Amino acid sequence: MSEKYWKMLGAVALIVLGVVGRLALKPFVPAGNALIAFDLFAVIGILAVLSGLLLGGYYSLAVPLSAMAVSDAILGNGLILVFTWSGFALMGYLGLRARQSRAPTATFGLRLTGIGVAGILAFDVWTNVGWWLVSPMYPHTLAGLGACFAMATPFIVGHLLTTAALLPTVSLAALYTVENRARLVAAVRARLGMPVTA
Repeated sequence: MSEKYWKMLGAVALIVLGVVGRLALKPFVPAGNALIAFDLFAVIGILAVLSGLLLGGYYSLAVPLSAMAVSDAILGNGLILVFTWSGFALMGYLGLRARQSRAPTATFGLRLTGIGVAGILAFDVWTNVGWWLVSPMYPHTLAGLGACFAMATPFIVGHLLTTAALLPTVSLAALYTVENRARLVAAVRARLGMPVTA
C-alpha cells in the first residue's frame, strides 16, 4: 500500500482516537479540572505532536484541529477555542519540526520531551492570555493578567507532568510501530496463518 494511504489511515485513526479519548476521559476529569487537563493534554496534545512527527505536512494541523472540532461540537466550547485550537496547531508544528530527526533513541526521547515541554509552556501562556481576554473572570489589567497566571499554576504543573510522562512514551512507541510496520504486519499475518505478502 502506498505511503499516502498509510498517512490517510493514520490521520483518520488519530482523529478517531482523539475524539473518543476526549469523550471517554471527560467524566474522569475533576470538577474545575484543577490539576491535570487530561482530556486535552493526554489526548489532543500528544495527538498534535504525533500527527506532525509521524504524518508531517498539513496533517500536523488538520489532525488535531479536526479532533478538536468534532469533540468540541459534542462537548461544547466558547470563544477560548480560538486560543486552544491555535495552541494545538502550534503543538502539531513542533511535532513536524521534530520529524527532522526521528530515530527512536533515548536522545530523541529527551529531545521530544523538551519539545513537548516547550510546546505546553507556549500553549499555556497563549491560552491563559486568551482566557484573560475572553473571560469576565479577571479585570483587563496587568494585575488581572497576573491573577490569571497565578490561578493557572496548577493547570500548568499538571500539563507539564502529563506531557513529560506520556509524550515520549507514546511517541517513541508509535514511531517504532510506524517505522517497523511492514515487519510487524508480516509477523501478525504469519501468527494468524495468513499468507505473508510484500
